[in-house]
Formats: sequence, C-alpha cells, structure tokens
Amino acid sequence: MSNNTNIKENSINSPSSSSFKYVESGGLANNYLVISFDSDSNNLKVSADISGANLTQKPLEDIEKNDLINTITNNDFFNSESTYVTEKEDEDNTAISSSLTVTTDNDIHTTVWTDKSKDVPRGLIEISNKIRNIAHGKKMV
Repeated sequence: MSNNTNIKENSINSPSSSSFKYVESGGLANNYLVISFDSDSNNLKVSADISGANLTQKPLEDIEKNDLINTITNNDFFNSESTYVTEKEDEDNTAISSSLTVTTDNDIHTTVWTDKSKDVPRGLIEISNKIRNIAHGKKMV
C-alpha cells in the first residue's frame, strides 16, 4: 500500500494558498458571470445568476491551476491599477464591466475595468481570457 495519495506537490514558486474571483456584468443584454476558485477546496465555481443560485463547481487539474497561477504572475497582476476608467461617461450603460480579485498567501489585489476602458494592460485581458477559457473547457459556461 502506498500513502502517497494525500501528499501534495508544491513548487517553490507556487503560493500555498490562492484564490480568485472574476466578475463580468452589464452590456446591452445585462449579462452576469462569476468565476471563482479557492485552492483549499480546489473547486472552480461558475454562476451566471446574480443570486448565485445556479452554481456549478468542478475540480481543477494541477496543470490548469499552475497554468492559471503562472498567467497571473507572468502578467504582473499585483502591479496593475485598481481601476481603469471609461473615457466617455455615456458609454458606461452599455459597457461590460469586469473585476478580478486575486489572493495569494498574504497578498490581495482587485482590479476593475470595462470593455471601453482606456489603457487596460494586455496582461489583464490575457488573465481574464485564461479564466474564461478554463471554465469554458470544463463546459461550465
């Protein structure tokens, strides 16, 4: 018998605890999407219902989790601005608003932007695309 089934492999660069919450809302169709992950439960959770009543959860594979952490780290998320503003106030009612909060060990950072914000870093778009792609790949959205 092997007792290795409960041993977790941690790389030196990998945080011992990490989580994120990505929220996308608004637009002409008044869409709403929440995708969250907590390394303690290892579940990716998705809801397209503002009440959170229709919640889907599935575990993340280690490769998916590491890919996501690397995407967040490599795109310097913790040094992004907290808000990227929309140039024209009158566009706000049709804009799709996004927010991303990431917690790793003792660090926490939130960034908010819209699809009409100016100067949104490419890395922020890559992170949000990676999050949506993983949820889509698991047929959760």
